[in-house]
Amino acid sequence: MFSSARQKITGMIRIIIVAIAIVAQLLLLALIVMKLKESSFYIYTLLELFGIVIIIAIVARNRNDSYTITWLIIIILLPVFGYLLYFLWGKPNLEGWRVSKIRKALSAGEKYLSQDQNVSANIQTLHPYRRRLADFLWGEGFPLYGNTQCKYYPLGELQFEQMIEDMEKAQRFIFLEYFILSEGQLWDRIHDVLKSKAEQGVEVRLMYDDMGSLITAPNVFDQFLKDENIKVVRFNPIHRHIFRLFINYRNHQKITVIDGNIGYTGGCNLADEYANLYQRFGHWKDTGIRLEGDAVWGLTVTFLQMWESEAETRDDYNDYKPTQPTAGAGFFQPFTDSPINNPDNPAETMYSQIISNAREYVYITTPYLVIDYSMREALCIAARSGIDVRIITPKIGDHWYVHQVTNSNYGPLLRAGVRIYEYSPGYIHAKSIISDDDHGIIGSINMDYRSFNLHFENAVWICGAPVLEDIKRDITDTFMISEEINLDDWQGRPWHLKATQTFLRLFAPLL
Repeated sequence: MFSSARQKITGMIRIIIVAIAIVAQLLLLALIVMKLKESSFYIYTLLELFGIVIIIAIVARNRNDSYTITWLIIIILLPVFGYLLYFLWGKPNLEGWRVSKIRKALSAGEKYLSQDQNVSANIQTLHPYRRRLADFLWGEGFPLYGNTQCKYYPLGELQFEQMIEDMEKAQRFIFLEYFILSEGQLWDRIHDVLKSKAEQGVEVRLMYDDMGSLITAPNVFDQFLKDENIKVVRFNPIHRHIFRLFINYRNHQKITVIDGNIGYTGGCNLADEYANLYQRFGHWKDTGIRLEGDAVWGLTVTFLQMWESEAETRDDYNDYKPTQPTAGAGFFQPFTDSPINNPDNPAETMYSQIISNAREYVYITTPYLVIDYSMREALCIAARSGIDVRIITPKIGDHWYVHQVTNSNYGPLLRAGVRIYEYSPGYIHAKSIISDDDHGIIGSINMDYRSFNLHFENAVWICGAPVLEDIKRDITDTFMISEEINLDDWQGRPWHLKATQTFLRLFAPLL
């Protein structure tokens, strides 16, 4: 559609403009601090004293130890400048008109969600020990569903083949929401289907994150699609809200909904590497699920909420409800997480609860293992209690600094008995956690501070469904082709690597 060179140049120009704006903010702050120190000693001293109050407030209001420590280090090392920077960029509770608009959109969608009491009664009968997790999510506004069939895809290319086939059969609407959209072979196939369906009168909506697609989707991309009667929205364009660094809060969700009856989610974005159409970091392993039935409604509502947070239109959600009854075993609970609900984070709570309540095993796949003290302790306590805890991370990282922090976190976990594997064929982007053969989560959530606190994420909690067998089988098969990390080898890494990893880990919440 557009030349890759043009895309990169356009994206780089936008990145440079934003970078200049951010640097300008930092220089302005530094200049203000210097002038105060030179000519307004009493005001500067007062601000230093006020910094002590800020430190106390940070400790009091933030439950995340890693986040708190990071900002305390910055404030202590950079008096006045540090806490002005925190006030500008570091406050975890968002505010302002932009956040109010998102909250309004989320609230508007909540009225379309209700809990079927028969489903609640059924999970109490069949899985009483897991009922409280379902109740927790419903307390956060996310209903539990039955009457749903689910299929698991161990590779992105398998998911996309079925997804494209389903889109070709769409009669009413197609909704797509992704963090990254990149032109290439995969997008060409999807675009052909979307264009054809739009010509047939099917409603087609596409939402993607502006930062995630900065290099891969040029500015003229949106108008090109709109001319084809495809509705397009970029989430949180980076040139807006730079002053409060709202650009840090991205839409990392991955959702496809077709006619309200079929839904997809998982780790895959709309880019060739996710389907192994080209080798970026070796073999790319990603996973996803296909839902058919009642639980798709949870994905549909999530999409419409996020759409309304950016668009000026308001929808009657009932126009997009499922139309085909489906029978299926098990329970499914789509849920979301975002910086809007800080410091309450359903995703982090669900992960920690699954780990803490495991009876036999916990298996996790994640591209980033950038965890705080409480999550690390939950994993360590489970392992020391005799639970089989295993984690798969990438052998090849996509961001060297995050990969170094991931590696630096191995030591305490290995000492506690957690078994860690690195995906030898290349890069694993799959985000999943399963436990005890009866429940788990698949979605867009990474095990890092950014996913738990800064990004808009989505996932599905699955309980008692046959698909869990397929997920477990794939993970155990992946153990066989991955390299298990040895504690002695990890401890023997070069001193300069240890020093670099230790330094980066201090600032992990900001990476």
